[in-house]
Amino acid sequence: MKYIVYLTVNNINNKYYVGVHKTNNPYTFDGYLGCGIYTTDKSKVNKAKTVFAKAIKKYGISNFTRYTIKIFDSELEALEFEKFIVDDEFIKNPNTYNTTLGGGYPPNLHKFIYQYSIEGDFIKQWTSISEV
Repeated sequence: MKYIVYLTVNNINNKYYVGVHKTNNPYTFDGYLGCGIYTTDKSKVNKAKTVFAKAIKKYGISNFTRYTIKIFDSELEALEFEKFIVDDEFIKNPNTYNTTLGGGYPPNLHKFIYQYSIEGDFIKQWTSISEV
């Protein structure tokens, strides 16, 4: 198993998305565009929740092209590289579909989750749904 850091480009407006993907063969396009969307499975496009998925729904799957930036042997290495690319400046760029910082196991949501007992006593604060 290999991990790739990829760039998916909207061929109509040149906006782009960078992400990490696990694949058996990084030299063959497996149809993955990003955010759980494959060219072979349009069902997730109809349930678009992310900015990137909504763009695919709007412009159509055929108007997006994925490029491999770099191949890695481990997920950690790929996530570290993504973190280097998808930083604060990157997500503020109006030409990107990325909305969260790279390097986190998707989704990297900075949304606090609070745990309480049945009696209503505070137990713990989590930094994201992924951490829970």
